[in-house]
Amino acid sequence: MSTSAPKRSPRGQGHLLRDEILEVTASLMSTVDNADDVSVRAIADAVGKTVPALYQHFGDKSELLTAAAEHALNTMGAEVDAQVASETDIDRRLRARARAFVEFATQHPVPYRHLFMSSPGAAGTTDTIDLMMESVGFSKMVSDLTEARQAGLMIDEDPERVALVLWTAVHGVASLFISHPDLDWPDDLLERVLDQHAFGLVPRS
Repeated sequence: MSTSAPKRSPRGQGHLLRDEILEVTASLMSTVDNADDVSVRAIADAVGKTVPALYQHFGDKSELLTAAAEHALNTMGAEVDAQVASETDIDRRLRARARAFVEFATQHPVPYRHLFMSSPGAAGTTDTIDLMMESVGFSKMVSDLTEARQAGLMIDEDPERVALVLWTAVHGVASLFISHPDLDWPDDLLERVLDQHAFGLVPRS
C-alpha cells in the first residue's frame, strides 16, 4: 500500500506555512484545558498538511506548542506597541503594556500557562524566561524604561532588571486571575500594583 508524500510549500514560502501552523496551534489551544491536549493531527488537518509536513518545521510537539504560545505572546506585544506608538507619556505606555499582558493571560490562559506556569522541567518550557525577555512586549517595556531613566523619571537602575521586576508583579496578577477566576478580585488590583511599583521607581532627592 502506498502513502502520499507530504505536500511541500512553494519554494520560498516555508515561513508562511510555519506562521500558519503557529496561528492555528495557538487557536486550537483556546479550545482545550491543557496545551498537551492539542492534537498534532488536528493541527495538520487544520492547515491542510500531513503530520510529517509539520515536523519539517518543528522538532517535536513540545517545540511546536511552545513556539505557538510564544507567537501568540509576540502578536499581542506587536499589537499593543502599535496602539501606544503615538503615546508620549511613558507611564501610560507602560500601564497599557501591563494591562495588555494581563488581558492576554486571561483571554489565552492555556498558552500563558504553558509558557509561564508549567511544572519545573516540563518539556518545551526550559527556556521560557529567555523567550519572555526576547518577546516584543518585554523588549518594548525595556525601551520605555530606558527612556524614562534618560529623562530622569526613574531611579538610575538597569532598565532590563526593572522590567523583569515589573513583569514579575504583573505576572502575579495575571496568574492569580487565571488560576482563581471565580474569586472577587478588586477591579483596580492591577492599577494598585502598578501604582506601588511606580512609587518605588521615582527618584528621591
